[in-house]
Amino acid sequence: MTRVAHIMTPAPITIASTATAAAAGELMVARHLRHLPVVDAGGKLVGILSDRDLRGPMVGGHDPKPTPAVDAPVTALMTTAPITAGPDDDLGAVARVIVERRIGAVPIVDGAGVLVGIISFVDVLRRLAEEAEADARAVAMIE
Repeated sequence: MTRVAHIMTPAPITIASTATAAAAGELMVARHLRHLPVVDAGGKLVGILSDRDLRGPMVGGHDPKPTPAVDAPVTALMTTAPITAGPDDDLGAVARVIVERRIGAVPIVDGAGVLVGIISFVDVLRRLAEEAEADARAVAMIE
């Protein structure tokens, strides 16, 4: 069993729950992030913000969310009570949740709810590719 801790990004970049949408947007652009955990002063996860949360209405689409004001608090835009996992959870089970719930990232928290990492669908795909490559090398050695 592969544990989440084996592939998660430890100590991910976060933003304070008191920050504004503008600050979150600047941080996400500067650090090339699509998901930004929102934490309180104690490091406890209170939500997650995605790049989609900061976008305005889709061009030609029917996005019901209005364009957020730059001074809006991140708490008004974030997903509250996001799906989380623990570092010792089975990676396969977390990957299944990512696929079934169609989410891009899962914050990883300890028993007290303090953020310790994050895992994204890209991390899962990267691990799958590594395992497929290892399998191919093993087969090539046998042949």
